[in-house]
Amino acid sequence: MKVRLQRLIGMAVLGSALFSSGIPAWAGRVNRPEVQIGTNFAKGSMAGARYSTDSTQYIGCSFPNANSPFVSCAATDKAGKNLFCVGYDTRYKEVLKSISDFSLIEFSVAAGGTLCDSLTVRNLSDYLR
Repeated sequence: MKVRLQRLIGMAVLGSALFSSGIPAWAGRVNRPEVQIGTNFAKGSMAGARYSTDSTQYIGCSFPNANSPFVSCAATDKAGKNLFCVGYDTRYKEVLKSISDFSLIEFSVAAGGTLCDSLTVRNLSDYLR
């Protein structure tokens, strides 16, 4: 009886050890802002746009190549409203290099045009998918 009880306890410990190591632990705050567009700004997270319930949302920035004199940013919200800008500030390229799948992108457009007025990228763990 004693051996049987020890065996049962041993199997229970082994089973719980195997079970607990096979399940990933997720913790922390989750925040996936979807794309928002105002009169002269756009903001949203990459994950929020990608995993939104619609197939319309988009946000991103790019530059054609390393020697390009400009960057471009574009966004579309769930209602289909678009905003686009082109920026010639050399610092924007460095900002774009930090964009990842857990980025929150914000850009603004100068009044009455398509010139980027500002560009901010935030990379935080709560923007992860």
